[in-house]
Amino acid sequence: LSLALSLSLSRGLALVDTCVKREGFEVEGRKRGEGRTMSDALFSAIRDIDRVAKKQRTCSAKTVQYLSQMENEIRQTKEKLETCSNSSERKQLMKELQDKLLQLELPGQIAAQQKEFYGSVSRLGKSIDKHFSHSASFGNRETKLDEKLLDQVIANHLFREGQPDLGQTFCKEAKVSVSEDLKRAFLDMHIIVTELQKHSLMPALEWVKRQNKGEGRNSPLEFKLHSMQFIHLLTSQGCNAALEYARLNLSKFASTHMLEIRQLMGCLLYHNNIERSPYRELLSETHWEDIQQDFMRECCNLMGQACESPLLVTSAAGALAIPTLAKFATVMAKKQDWTSMEQLPVEIELGHDFTFYSIFACPISRDQASPDDPPMMLPCGHVLSKQSVTKLNKNNSKPFKCPYCPSEQKYSDCLQITF
Repeated sequence: LSLALSLSLSRGLALVDTCVKREGFEVEGRKRGEGRTMSDALFSAIRDIDRVAKKQRTCSAKTVQYLSQMENEIRQTKEKLETCSNSSERKQLMKELQDKLLQLELPGQIAAQQKEFYGSVSRLGKSIDKHFSHSASFGNRETKLDEKLLDQVIANHLFREGQPDLGQTFCKEAKVSVSEDLKRAFLDMHIIVTELQKHSLMPALEWVKRQNKGEGRNSPLEFKLHSMQFIHLLTSQGCNAALEYARLNLSKFASTHMLEIRQLMGCLLYHNNIERSPYRELLSETHWEDIQQDFMRECCNLMGQACESPLLVTSAAGALAIPTLAKFATVMAKKQDWTSMEQLPVEIELGHDFTFYSIFACPISRDQASPDDPPMMLPCGHVLSKQSVTKLNKNNSKPFKCPYCPSEQKYSDCLQITF
């Protein structure tokens, strides 16, 4: 189960790799002091796990082969014994079988395969020790972790990734539940995404039509799917089939996507060789990747779920924070114990990919807004935190001056802002 969970996070590692390379985070090499990115360490560990998994498959196949060979030798000898009536001949057959099995050394070869596999498992542990430092005391802090919520997030992730059997097993062992409607919705989403990976658009188109039925709206996703189906028909069946499809399905998008429709119609002039036409970009494989992401995003929006797996986003954010925290822990090891602090002692920039809502920091106190200290807008238009406004308003009966302009303000005229 743990190996399956590890492999199911491979998509999250891609997000980590992108963010780490963009931000340029580095950790020190353990032996030679060489700079290496955290993503390198993560992917090295995954490669080592893949090698062990491959060795296990090889060992299993060889073991089955040796056992089958031994079984065949015994079976052939048994058939000869059934037709033999002479006791001396039987003894001779049994001796020949024994000598042949000893010559083949099948038990020894099986033991050698097992020993080689266990050696690979042992080397995997050493490899992980090499890539990741043991001195991670900076992460040993007490936190009020809701384990039930974490189990729920993991269960949802497994069903989101199209692994219902693994998800059911995890739910049973962790004693959590996922609604049947959500399971079915995630399974349908995964099936359609798998079809999109095979360049099959019809299941996705049928799903979009079912969702839009009765609403009378034209979905942007539906237009993208129809556009790609138009290109597919043009390259596989020719102009007539593509033009007929456009008349039936693209005309209703004329008011919102006329420019894109004109580009599609321009492809008709180059239907014999679109690869060398001005419209060759429409054949790019990136369109298939984008349509998969768009489809998953719309599915999750309808289900009321996050577009990205919360488990993957959390894992990626934590991986980005590790190098900065490790460096800070090394510098402050003998000066300050920060593990008991409520907030992180250093600011960690995660980048735009991890920005999900607006954040306000008071320009005076530099503190981030919170439910207990919300942002307040003064009559002049400047925004401060509630605590800063309270400090400026020492005497409730008198106006106070805005720290950024000469106008006077009254506390009663300040408005709380909700982003």
